[in-house]
Amino acid sequence: MLRFAISLVFYTCHISVVIGQTTFQPKRIEYNLKGLVYSTERLFEVRPHLQGFSVAIKKGKLQSYYHTTYQSYEFGFYKDSRERRQEIFGERIGTTTRDPFIYGKRSQFLTFRLTYGQKRYLSEKTRRKGVAMGFIYEGGASLGLIKPYFLRVIRRDPNLLDPTVETLTYSEDTHDDFLNFDDIYGGTSFWRGFADITPTLGLHGKVGLHWAIGAFEEKVKAVEVGLMVDVFPREVPLMVEREDVKNSFLLAKLYASYQFGHRKL
Repeated sequence: MLRFAISLVFYTCHISVVIGQTTFQPKRIEYNLKGLVYSTERLFEVRPHLQGFSVAIKKGKLQSYYHTTYQSYEFGFYKDSRERRQEIFGERIGTTTRDPFIYGKRSQFLTFRLTYGQKRYLSEKTRRKGVAMGFIYEGGASLGLIKPYFLRVIRRDPNLLDPTVETLTYSEDTHDDFLNFDDIYGGTSFWRGFADITPTLGLHGKVGLHWAIGAFEEKVKAVEVGLMVDVFPREVPLMVEREDVKNSFLLAKLYASYQFGHRKL
């Protein structure tokens, strides 16, 4: 019995010493791990497109690694794809240069958009610093602001020795003046006419492909390409209509955007 007790004490002490000398290594970081690392993100987006540009602020909530919902507040400028900047050189009433203008332009169009959207990643796993691919879809309300376009035209009065220059906006009475290239003197400042803006309400939607760089990182860097569509209850009067130029209530454009911001827990 005494021998058994001595043996038990010996083996217990031996095991304690071995355990005490064992070094436990920290668990290796799994860089391929996917999961919900952050809960919210805030982004700033710059979005040029073929008919203008827009900028947006986005606030997103990460539902999972694959799925983010967000709200977007956006301001943009839209122009007709047929617009061409014109400059006239040469004598036309005592001066050789004038402000550039856009021939046939009738209005300038600004938009504010309130959007709800979703972003979904397609990648199974993404390494830190890697690129995750996904897609987005969104829609919401649009507020369009139609601002008159001002044009300076030459007026020739047979009772006056010298012609004069008059500043006009488009109307039925000035239709021919906006299309008479020979008597156009030039344009005016973009900032003129904000007091005469006409609002119009509409809807918009967007679909696109999305690439995020470092989906696990605190800093957000992403690019996106896709299609945007705005729909309004009536035609947006961008151009002076003639046989080959018609306005539309539907404004569609291809876009590419760059997004940057940060994520939070």
